[in-house]
Amino acid sequence: MPRMLIILTLLLAFPMVPLIAEDTKTVNATIERETQELNGWKVHINRELLKNEPKATRIALGLLTKQLAEIVRVVPEPAVAELRKVPLYFSPEYPNKNGGAEFHPGAEWLKDNGRDPVMVKGVEFSNIPNFEQETRRMPNFALHELAHAYHNIVLKEGFGNPQLIATFERAKETGGYDKVERWHGKEGQNTFERAYAITNPMEYFAETTEAYFSRNDFFPFNSGELKTHDPEMYDLLTELWGVKETSPKP
Repeated sequence: MPRMLIILTLLLAFPMVPLIAEDTKTVNATIERETQELNGWKVHINRELLKNEPKATRIALGLLTKQLAEIVRVVPEPAVAELRKVPLYFSPEYPNKNGGAEFHPGAEWLKDNGRDPVMVKGVEFSNIPNFEQETRRMPNFALHELAHAYHNIVLKEGFGNPQLIATFERAKETGGYDKVERWHGKEGQNTFERAYAITNPMEYFAETTEAYFSRNDFFPFNSGELKTHDPEMYDLLTELWGVKETSPKP
């Protein structure tokens, strides 16, 4: 679902989050985690990260804190309450796989891929050394993954939500996402390519949610552009996220 490969620098550029565990849990025979609370979310941190990459972990927690704070500020409170039920996990990178951020809808995939099934219905970040670079491109990729969780857990019929599927199919038919601008951060050069949103209804919801509430790395980049480019999806997001006219927007 995500498309993240990230490189971290600038330790002093972000507030440090003290690694004081609320509790320590052994979730299976091999993985021990410490749990922190960030802006109302439980973040379960693999102890290997605390031992082997303490600075990178602190920076990533600081960046995640900022992303979650934005979510609290711009997303309607009832939806935030649902999002806060989604557990977050910090994991080391897996062998032969680039780090990323992923919502895990099913336990079987986790088992089949050698991951801890306790993370089912949670969001896993295995890109800890690379948060800063990806944040430059996607300022709130936590919102992207939490949008997948909201889609799967909260919306009627989950990933089979008929409104979203129908709106996605109409958007695909228009060709409006076939070649759009992609932002690669201030240091990169923009390109024109097929929007990631048009991959499937799940990415359509997550990508447009980023644009609606924050900023996406593919056009439409923000809520104003989304409203002009894809007014049907803009209106559907307003409905599905429970946005009222008085709700704060960036």
